[in-house]
Order: sequence, then C-alpha cells, then structure tokens
Amino acid sequence: MIKSIIGGFILSFILLVACTIANVNSETVLFTAFIILVGLALTISGAAVSGDRMRANLATESKAEKKWKIKNSINLMLAAAPVLGVFLLIHYFV
Repeated sequence: MIKSIIGGFILSFILLVACTIANVNSETVLFTAFIILVGLALTISGAAVSGDRMRANLATESKAEKKWKIKNSINLMLAAAPVLGVFLLIHYFV
C-alpha cells in the first residue's frame, strides 16, 4: 500500500515535469489523471454497476477474484490520493 502512495507521488512529479516542459496547464492534467485513476478503481471493483448486477457478480466470482479486485481498487485509490493532493496544492497556492 505504501508503494501505491509513493507511485502516486512519482506520477504527480512526472506529470508536473511534463507539464512544465510542454507548457501545459498542470491543473487540468492532474485532475484528468485523478479522474482516470478513480474511474479505473470503480471499474475494477465493479462498484459502478446496478444492484442486481453487483449481486450476480458477487455470487459467481471466487474468493481469489474478490481479493484481487479489492486489492487493486484500493491500490488505485491510494495512488490517486497524492495526485489529488498535488492538484489541490497547485490550485489553491500557486
């Protein structure tokens, strides 16, 4: 889990450097990266489906699949947190 947070900081740093070199608005890029990471987490976890579809998914998948989905969704959300933090710092203080 610490690796995911560190990965989020590294991703933020890479995006900031790329935006500086390309002279692009870093707020837009960081917010887009945050939305993509959260969207991937929702897609992997299956939380963005209707209730009956979620019930069917939970009934048919194995414990290993459930564990994989939960672990990867949490890791993506933890990677998205530093990206959001850097976005907020830039938005309010720069």
